[in-house]
Amino acid sequence: MTFKQFDFIAQIQIGFYIVATVFSFVRFHHREAYIKLIGLYCAASAVADLSSLLFYFLKLNHVVSINVNYAASVFHILALPLLSMVYYITLGKSQKKQLVSITVIYSLVGITNLLFIQKETINSYTLILQSIIIIGYCVYYFYWLIKELPTMYLHRLPMFWINSAFMVFYSGNLFLFVFTSYLVHVLNNNLLVYWSLHNFLGMIKFSMIIFALWTDLQNIKSHSL
Repeated sequence: MTFKQFDFIAQIQIGFYIVATVFSFVRFHHREAYIKLIGLYCAASAVADLSSLLFYFLKLNHVVSINVNYAASVFHILALPLLSMVYYITLGKSQKKQLVSITVIYSLVGITNLLFIQKETINSYTLILQSIIIIGYCVYYFYWLIKELPTMYLHRLPMFWINSAFMVFYSGNLFLFVFTSYLVHVLNNNLLVYWSLHNFLGMIKFSMIIFALWTDLQNIKSHSL
């Protein structure tokens, strides 16, 4: 795979981010708090990827030398606290102590990894921990749905689709994150093919999130009639 092909796939993924962000801001004042947070997550995803592309082209043209991995590394440190808030709200504001503890520990590990361990390389250790935590959130949310049964029509519940999107994305990418360091440092792989798979899973994730945001809009319209 050429870098041009990889870049094309990456730009399509950014398009999904932007569409999801726009959807989340439609009728913004009528949206629930967790939907607004998902919109912020989508916007941050777009900013992180656009920043990485910008850093790459600036470095390529010898304007400034900024490592392209910094934007993604910072985003991943900030993403989990944001998603923890989403689950805190959607779980009926339960499990506060557990979510706060997980978030604090994760943030400390992520910052330490960025500053002292993996630094400019892909922060795969942070990604592995993030994936395991969010998969745990997803499993617990499904358990909570079965236990509490907040609605008889799960397909009309936006968080059901959002949770499913995260489950698909992080379950699919966990093995990639586990082997990233080996692929880069031992096999000297450029990761173009593997990271394209990551981007395809990202498109699936954001397609499901877009559907969830559309479902939320339909719910708002039906309640306003």
